[in-house]
Amino acid sequence: MIKKGKLVRWNDSKGYGFIRLEVEADNDVTQDIFMHMSALEPMTRRPLVGDTIYFQIEAQTDGKQRAFAARIEGGESGIDGDKRRKATRPAKLQKPIQGVLYRIAIMLVVLAIASFVYNKTIAPMTANTALPVISNAVAADDSQISQAFKQQLSGIQVQSSGVVSRILADDNKGSRHQRFIIKFNNGQTLLIAHNIDLAPKINGLKEGDTVSFYGQYEYNDRGGVVHWTHHDPNGRHVGGWLKHQGKTYQ
Repeated sequence: MIKKGKLVRWNDSKGYGFIRLEVEADNDVTQDIFMHMSALEPMTRRPLVGDTIYFQIEAQTDGKQRAFAARIEGGESGIDGDKRRKATRPAKLQKPIQGVLYRIAIMLVVLAIASFVYNKTIAPMTANTALPVISNAVAADDSQISQAFKQQLSGIQVQSSGVVSRILADDNKGSRHQRFIIKFNNGQTLLIAHNIDLAPKINGLKEGDTVSFYGQYEYNDRGGVVHWTHHDPNGRHVGGWLKHQGKTYQ
């Protein structure tokens, strides 16, 4: 059953908060329901306190309740989004922006020239001694994920690989997800929640298999969870993937 409530608390750095369930006609007792960011999929924007949320409720193994299959009323096109944009929009933005575009064009030209000079002069001289460059988006091995866990970060794109240590039952409530836990060399564990309504399921997955992944990391006290390991049919979120035994699932 779809419920309606208002987001009364939200910790954006940790990616979770609480929805105050709308009081029904035969019940005058308020109730706050836990919601993790992963319940909003696909997510049109970051939640804000005061948002009206439509959601469903599921009971966890510890007896507590949490929201799933949630969506924000109106999204960025709703009335609340319009108010937030008007409140933060400088009046100068209504003036012509030709000057800003001109400066951006100059910066792009300068960057193009610098790139050309580097490739023609500096790069050849350092080709034999340069060390491998690690992308900002992908750290060596699992160090980026370990750092995100220590700093309790959420909503960042990560890429790595690990060994499957435990296979969980599929989550068939709302959007269906294949779930399994991988373990890194440093001992940290990570839950992979792979949406099998939008991407193929890894059939024949076994404990001890190695799985590579690219997706969005969300913090929790058990090592974290990675979701968005699939394409976004709406094209609003960067696409992710899983790789297992030479095959890509996205």
